[in-house]
Amino acid sequence: MSTYTTGELAKHVGVSVRTIQYYDQRGLLTPMTTAGGRREYTAQDIERLQLILVLKSMGLKLAVIKDILNSPNATDVLQLLLTEQVQRLRQDQAATTTQLKTVIAVQKALAVSGPFPLESIHDMDQLMTNQQRLRQVHGKLIIGGLVMDAIEVAGWLTYHYFQAVRYRCPNCHTVFQPRFKQAFWAGHHLRTRKLTCPACGKTTYCVEVAASREQA
Repeated sequence: MSTYTTGELAKHVGVSVRTIQYYDQRGLLTPMTTAGGRREYTAQDIERLQLILVLKSMGLKLAVIKDILNSPNATDVLQLLLTEQVQRLRQDQAATTTQLKTVIAVQKALAVSGPFPLESIHDMDQLMTNQQRLRQVHGKLIIGGLVMDAIEVAGWLTYHYFQAVRYRCPNCHTVFQPRFKQAFWAGHHLRTRKLTCPACGKTTYCVEVAASREQA
């Protein structure tokens, strides 16, 4: 079985030695210790570190990542989280590709000094303002809180936030809307919230998804 020192692992994954040492201190990535006191990592540790980095890039805090990785249904939660992330990235990629084509079409029209293609300009305007629904909700929470009274607005925005999102259970994959009180006080982060699924009754980290237009 191949093993890696802290420095070798850092170089292999592309992070600093200090990062790996910090994850060790937080209990996220624990090496094995040889008889001589040398700290070594395995191929499984490489996979775990890569997973930690992916989850961190999605906005999850280290405490939440540790809680998820140590939960009994960690694989189910992770699969659901990563599936949602892939869907978001594909949507972003498709929107960017379409927007790029529209911008190029308008650029070509301007280059030949012809009349503006109104349909293309309209499409471009629509694409420029068409944000991910979850991002709009998160943006309202941040921007609105800066403009208006923090306590009063926070309550109003939080209520509407929970109206605009749903949660998918990693155990039975049911999508549900929790009661406001349950959702408000549940342990959570940007993409997950610890809830009890009304379908299977299991309490676990459920993954946040945008409510469909019919549900909203």
